[in-house]
Amino acid sequence: RYSTMWTGDTNSTWEALALNIPMFTSLGLSGEPFVGSDVGGFIGRGSGELLVRSYQVSFLAPFCRNHKVIDGYDQEPWRFGKYYEDIIRKYLKLRYAFLPFLYTTLEEAHRTGVPPFRPLLLNYQNDSNTYNLDDQFMIGDDLLLAPIVKPDVTRRLVYLPAGVWYDYWTNRKYTGGTTITVDAPLDVVPMFVRGGAIIPIGPALNYVGEKPADPITFNIYLDDKGSASTQLYEDDGISPAYKTGAFRRTAVSVRPGDRGFIVSVGAPEGAYNPGPRKIKFLLKHQGTDKSATVTDDRKALQVQIK
Repeated sequence: RYSTMWTGDTNSTWEALALNIPMFTSLGLSGEPFVGSDVGGFIGRGSGELLVRSYQVSFLAPFCRNHKVIDGYDQEPWRFGKYYEDIIRKYLKLRYAFLPFLYTTLEEAHRTGVPPFRPLLLNYQNDSNTYNLDDQFMIGDDLLLAPIVKPDVTRRLVYLPAGVWYDYWTNRKYTGGTTITVDAPLDVVPMFVRGGAIIPIGPALNYVGEKPADPITFNIYLDDKGSASTQLYEDDGISPAYKTGAFRRTAVSVRPGDRGFIVSVGAPEGAYNPGPRKIKFLLKHQGTDKSATVTDDRKALQVQIK
Protein backbone atom coordinates (compact mmCIF):
# COMPACT_ATOMS: atom_id res chain seq x y z
CA ARG A 1 0.00 0.00 0.00
CA TYR A 2 2.87 2.37 0.66
CA SER A 3 5.10 1.43 -2.26
CA THR A 4 8.01 3.32 -3.71
CA MET A 5 9.32 2.68 -7.22
CA TRP A 6 12.94 3.15 -8.25
CA THR A 7 14.39 2.83 -11.71
CA GLY A 8 16.42 -0.32 -11.09
CA ASP A 9 20.13 -1.06 -10.81
CA THR A 10 21.32 1.60 -13.24
CA ASN A 11 24.86 2.27 -14.41
CA SER A 12 26.91 5.26 -13.26
CA THR A 13 26.93 6.79 -16.75
CA TRP A 14 25.62 9.95 -18.37
CA GLU A 15 23.38 7.89 -20.63
CA ALA A 16 21.69 6.32 -17.60
CA LEU A 17 21.32 9.72 -15.94
CA ALA A 18 19.56 11.15 -19.00
CA LEU A 19 17.06 8.27 -18.86
CA ASN A 20 15.98 9.21 -15.33
CA ILE A 21 13.76 12.06 -16.53
CA PRO A 22 11.62 10.11 -19.07
CA MET A 23 11.51 7.14 -16.67
CA PHE A 24 10.27 9.26 -13.74
CA THR A 25 7.68 11.04 -15.87
CA SER A 26 6.47 7.86 -17.59
CA LEU A 27 6.08 6.10 -14.26
CA GLY A 28 4.04 9.05 -13.01
CA LEU A 29 1.77 8.95 -16.04
CA SER A 30 1.34 5.22 -15.43
CA GLY A 31 -0.03 5.75 -11.93
CA GLU A 32 3.21 5.39 -9.92
CA PRO A 33 3.82 8.85 -8.42
CA PHE A 34 6.38 7.99 -5.69
CA VAL A 35 9.48 7.48 -7.86
CA GLY A 36 13.23 7.93 -7.69
CA SER A 37 16.54 6.46 -8.75
CA ASP A 38 19.85 5.39 -7.27
CA VAL A 39 21.37 8.88 -7.38
CA GLY A 40 24.70 8.68 -9.17
CA GLY A 41 23.94 5.21 -10.54
CA PHE A 42 24.21 1.79 -8.87
CA ILE A 43 26.86 -0.02 -10.93
CA GLY A 44 30.25 1.23 -12.09
CA ARG A 45 32.42 4.21 -11.29
CA GLY A 46 31.17 7.72 -11.87
CA SER A 47 32.71 11.13 -11.20
CA GLY A 48 32.07 14.13 -8.99
CA GLU A 49 30.50 15.96 -11.92
CA LEU A 50 28.14 13.08 -12.66
CA LEU A 51 27.11 12.82 -9.01
CA VAL A 52 26.35 16.55 -8.77
CA ARG A 53 24.26 16.53 -11.94
CA SER A 54 22.46 13.41 -10.67
CA TYR A 55 21.44 15.21 -7.48
CA GLN A 56 20.23 18.13 -9.60
CA VAL A 57 17.81 15.75 -11.34
CA SER A 58 16.65 14.00 -8.15
CA PHE A 59 16.70 16.54 -5.31
CA LEU A 60 13.00 17.32 -5.86
CA ALA A 61 11.95 13.77 -6.80
CA PRO A 62 9.66 12.09 -4.25
CA PHE A 63 12.24 9.38 -3.55
CA CYS A 64 15.79 10.76 -3.32
CA ARG A 65 18.62 8.46 -2.25
CA ASN A 66 22.25 7.86 -3.12
CA HIS A 67 22.61 4.06 -3.35
CA LYS A 68 25.50 1.93 -4.63
CA VAL A 69 26.35 -1.75 -5.08
CA ILE A 70 28.15 -2.98 -1.96
CA ASP A 71 31.41 -3.85 -3.73
CA GLY A 72 31.42 -0.75 -5.95
CA TYR A 73 33.36 2.50 -5.86
CA ASP A 74 32.37 4.71 -2.92
CA GLN A 75 29.80 7.32 -3.90
CA GLU A 76 29.02 9.38 -0.82
CA PRO A 77 28.84 13.14 -1.51
CA TRP A 78 32.24 13.69 0.17
CA ARG A 79 33.97 10.98 -1.85
CA PHE A 80 35.06 13.31 -4.64
CA GLY A 81 36.20 16.23 -2.49
CA LYS A 82 34.86 19.34 -0.80
CA TYR A 83 34.04 21.19 -4.04
CA TYR A 84 31.49 18.58 -5.11
CA GLU A 85 30.34 17.92 -1.55
CA ASP A 86 29.44 21.59 -1.02
CA ILE A 87 27.33 21.72 -4.20
CA ILE A 88 25.48 18.52 -3.25
CA ARG A 89 24.87 19.93 0.24
CA LYS A 90 23.34 23.04 -1.37
CA TYR A 91 20.73 20.94 -3.17
CA LEU A 92 19.96 18.67 -0.23
CA LYS A 93 19.41 21.77 1.93
CA LEU A 94 17.14 23.15 -0.78
CA ARG A 95 15.16 19.89 -0.79
CA TYR A 96 14.51 20.25 2.94
CA ALA A 97 13.48 23.89 2.50
CA PHE A 98 11.04 22.84 -0.24
CA LEU A 99 9.39 20.15 1.92
CA PRO A 100 6.15 22.15 2.48
CA PHE A 101 5.78 22.51 -1.30
CA LEU A 102 6.77 18.89 -1.98
CA TYR A 103 4.47 17.50 0.72
CA THR A 104 1.56 19.55 -0.66
CA THR A 105 2.27 18.31 -4.18
CA LEU A 106 2.54 14.68 -3.07
CA GLU A 107 -0.75 14.93 -1.13
CA GLU A 108 -2.34 16.14 -4.37
CA ALA A 109 -1.00 13.02 -6.08
CA HIS A 110 -2.42 10.83 -3.29
CA ARG A 111 -5.83 12.52 -3.63
CA THR A 112 -6.09 12.94 -7.41
CA GLY A 113 -3.60 10.55 -9.03
CA VAL A 114 -1.77 13.41 -10.80
CA PRO A 115 1.97 12.79 -10.22
CA PRO A 116 4.27 15.38 -8.66
CA PHE A 117 7.14 14.70 -11.14
CA ARG A 118 5.59 15.50 -14.54
CA PRO A 119 6.45 15.82 -18.20
CA LEU A 120 5.66 19.28 -19.56
CA LEU A 121 3.08 17.74 -21.89
CA LEU A 122 0.88 16.89 -18.90
CA ASN A 123 0.52 20.53 -17.87
CA TYR A 124 0.61 21.96 -21.41
CA GLN A 125 -1.36 19.49 -23.48
CA ASN A 126 -2.19 21.99 -26.23
CA ASP A 127 1.45 22.98 -26.77
CA SER A 128 3.01 20.65 -29.33
CA ASN A 129 6.48 21.95 -28.40
CA THR A 130 6.25 19.97 -25.16
CA TYR A 131 5.40 16.63 -26.74
CA ASN A 132 8.97 15.40 -27.30
CA LEU A 133 10.76 17.15 -24.42
CA ASP A 134 12.49 14.47 -22.36
CA ASP A 135 15.22 16.57 -20.71
CA GLN A 136 12.94 19.01 -18.83
CA PHE A 137 10.26 18.33 -16.25
CA MET A 138 7.73 19.94 -13.94
CA ILE A 139 7.29 19.51 -10.20
CA GLY A 140 3.57 20.05 -9.73
CA ASP A 141 2.11 23.00 -11.60
CA ASP A 142 4.70 25.54 -10.60
CA LEU A 143 8.36 24.48 -10.95
CA LEU A 144 10.13 23.77 -14.24
CA LEU A 145 13.61 22.23 -14.22
CA ALA A 146 15.99 21.70 -17.11
CA PRO A 147 18.99 19.75 -15.74
CA ILE A 148 22.30 19.10 -17.44
CA VAL A 149 22.61 15.43 -18.38
CA LYS A 150 25.82 15.49 -20.43
CA PRO A 151 29.45 15.96 -19.33
CA ASP A 152 31.31 19.26 -19.62
CA VAL A 153 28.16 21.24 -20.43
CA THR A 154 27.58 24.60 -18.73
CA ARG A 155 24.96 26.15 -21.03
CA ARG A 156 21.76 24.84 -22.55
CA LEU A 157 18.48 25.66 -24.30
CA VAL A 158 15.30 25.72 -22.18
CA TYR A 159 11.76 25.79 -23.52
CA LEU A 160 9.32 27.89 -21.47
CA PRO A 161 5.61 27.32 -22.22
CA ALA A 162 3.15 30.19 -22.51
CA GLY A 163 2.81 32.51 -19.53
CA VAL A 164 5.18 34.35 -17.22
CA TRP A 165 8.25 32.58 -15.81
CA TYR A 166 10.87 33.58 -13.25
CA ASP A 167 14.42 32.30 -13.02
CA TYR A 168 14.54 30.83 -9.51
CA TRP A 169 18.12 31.94 -8.87
CA THR A 170 17.96 35.52 -10.21
CA ASN A 171 14.19 36.29 -10.26
CA ARG A 172 14.63 37.44 -13.85
CA LYS A 173 11.24 37.52 -15.55
CA TYR A 174 10.59 35.83 -18.91
CA THR A 175 7.63 35.71 -21.26
CA GLY A 176 6.95 32.09 -22.22
CA GLY A 177 6.14 30.42 -25.50
CA THR A 178 9.78 30.55 -26.47
CA THR A 179 13.17 28.85 -26.11
CA ILE A 180 15.90 30.65 -24.19
CA THR A 181 19.59 30.00 -23.60
CA VAL A 182 20.70 29.81 -19.97
CA ASP A 183 24.00 29.39 -18.17
CA ALA A 184 24.35 26.27 -16.04
CA PRO A 185 27.72 26.07 -14.28
CA LEU A 186 28.16 22.97 -12.16
CA ASP A 187 26.57 24.51 -9.08
CA VAL A 188 23.42 25.67 -10.95
CA VAL A 189 20.50 23.66 -12.30
CA PRO A 190 18.24 25.79 -14.52
CA MET A 191 15.01 26.18 -12.54
CA PHE A 192 12.00 28.39 -13.27
CA VAL A 193 8.85 29.27 -11.36
CA ARG A 194 5.53 29.79 -13.10
CA GLY A 195 4.10 33.28 -12.82
CA GLY A 196 0.99 33.05 -10.66
CA ALA A 197 2.58 30.53 -8.30
CA ILE A 198 3.22 30.83 -4.58
CA ILE A 199 5.87 28.44 -3.27
CA PRO A 200 5.69 27.60 0.46
CA ILE A 201 9.16 27.22 1.97
CA GLY A 202 10.10 25.89 5.40
CA PRO A 203 13.04 26.61 7.71
CA ALA A 204 16.51 25.15 7.17
CA LEU A 205 16.64 21.53 8.38
CA ASN A 206 19.22 18.79 8.74
CA TYR A 207 16.53 16.10 8.86
CA VAL A 208 12.73 15.81 8.78
CA GLY A 209 11.18 16.70 12.13
CA GLU A 210 14.29 18.42 13.48
CA LYS A 211 12.22 21.45 14.49
CA PRO A 212 8.77 22.96 13.89
CA ALA A 213 7.91 24.45 10.52
CA ASP A 214 8.43 28.00 11.77
CA PRO A 215 8.46 30.26 9.93
CA ILE A 216 6.62 29.27 6.78
CA THR A 217 7.62 31.58 3.93
CA PHE A 218 5.33 32.01 0.94
CA ASN A 219 7.46 33.06 -2.05
CA ILE A 220 5.14 34.94 -4.42
CA TYR A 221 5.65 35.03 -8.19
CA LEU A 222 3.05 37.25 -9.87
CA ASP A 223 1.44 36.53 -13.24
CA ASP A 224 0.91 39.20 -15.89
CA LYS A 225 -2.21 40.40 -14.01
CA GLY A 226 -0.39 40.81 -10.71
CA SER A 227 -2.05 37.77 -9.13
CA ALA A 228 -0.92 34.48 -7.60
CA SER A 229 -2.40 31.67 -5.50
CA THR A 230 -1.66 28.36 -3.82
CA GLN A 231 -2.80 25.90 -1.16
CA LEU A 232 -0.59 24.53 1.61
CA TYR A 233 -1.33 21.03 2.93
CA GLU A 234 -0.04 19.91 6.34
CA ASP A 235 -0.52 17.02 8.76
CA ASP A 236 1.58 15.41 11.49
CA GLY A 237 3.67 13.55 8.90
CA ILE A 238 3.65 10.38 10.99
CA SER A 239 0.23 8.92 11.68
CA PRO A 240 -2.90 8.15 9.60
CA ALA A 241 -4.86 10.70 11.64
CA TYR A 242 -5.29 12.81 8.48
CA LYS A 243 -7.89 10.25 7.41
CA THR A 244 -10.17 11.41 10.22
CA GLY A 245 -9.70 15.14 9.66
CA ALA A 246 -6.37 15.81 11.39
CA PHE A 247 -4.94 17.75 8.48
CA ARG A 248 -4.73 21.41 7.55
CA ARG A 249 -5.29 22.97 4.14
CA THR A 250 -4.68 26.70 3.83
CA ALA A 251 -5.49 28.81 0.76
CA VAL A 252 -3.32 31.84 -0.02
CA SER A 253 -3.91 34.35 -2.81
CA VAL A 254 -2.46 37.67 -3.94
CA ARG A 255 -4.05 40.48 -5.94
CA PRO A 256 -3.17 44.07 -6.79
CA GLY A 257 -4.28 46.71 -4.28
CA ASP A 258 -4.43 50.48 -4.21
CA ARG A 259 -0.99 50.68 -2.58
CA GLY A 260 0.87 47.52 -3.52
CA PHE A 261 -0.54 44.01 -3.23
CA ILE A 262 -3.09 42.35 -0.95
CA VAL A 263 -2.35 38.87 0.42
CA SER A 264 -5.43 36.95 1.55
CA VAL A 265 -5.13 33.86 3.75
CA GLY A 266 -8.24 31.75 4.15
CA ALA A 267 -9.33 30.15 7.40
CA PRO A 268 -7.64 26.73 7.43
CA GLU A 269 -9.62 23.61 6.64
CA GLY A 270 -9.15 20.61 8.93
CA ALA A 271 -8.35 20.00 12.59
CA TYR A 272 -4.55 19.72 12.53
CA ASN A 273 -2.82 22.42 14.58
CA PRO A 274 0.89 22.96 13.84
CA GLY A 275 1.26 25.28 16.82
CA PRO A 276 2.22 28.97 17.03
CA ARG A 277 4.49 30.26 14.30
CA LYS A 278 5.26 33.14 11.99
CA ILE A 279 4.15 33.37 8.37
CA LYS A 280 6.21 35.44 5.97
CA PHE A 281 5.07 36.62 2.54
CA LEU A 282 7.89 37.40 0.13
CA LEU A 283 7.14 39.09 -3.18
CA LYS A 284 9.88 38.02 -5.57
CA HIS A 285 11.31 40.65 -7.90
CA GLN A 286 14.51 40.99 -9.83
CA GLY A 287 16.37 43.24 -7.46
CA THR A 288 14.83 43.95 -4.05
CA ASP A 289 12.22 41.55 -2.64
CA LYS A 290 9.29 43.00 -0.68
CA SER A 291 7.90 41.19 2.35
CA ALA A 292 5.46 41.17 5.26
CA THR A 293 5.33 38.90 8.32
CA VAL A 294 2.34 37.96 10.51
CA THR A 295 1.55 35.54 13.32
CA ASP A 296 -0.42 32.42 12.40
CA ASP A 297 -3.55 32.47 14.59
CA ARG A 298 -5.63 29.97 12.55
CA LYS A 299 -7.95 32.70 11.31
CA ALA A 300 -8.55 34.29 7.91
CA LEU A 301 -6.45 37.40 7.42
CA GLN A 302 -5.30 39.98 4.91
CA VAL A 303 -1.85 41.55 4.63
CA GLN A 304 -0.67 44.42 2.46
CA ILE A 305 2.73 44.34 0.78
CA LYS A 306 3.77 47.82 -0.29
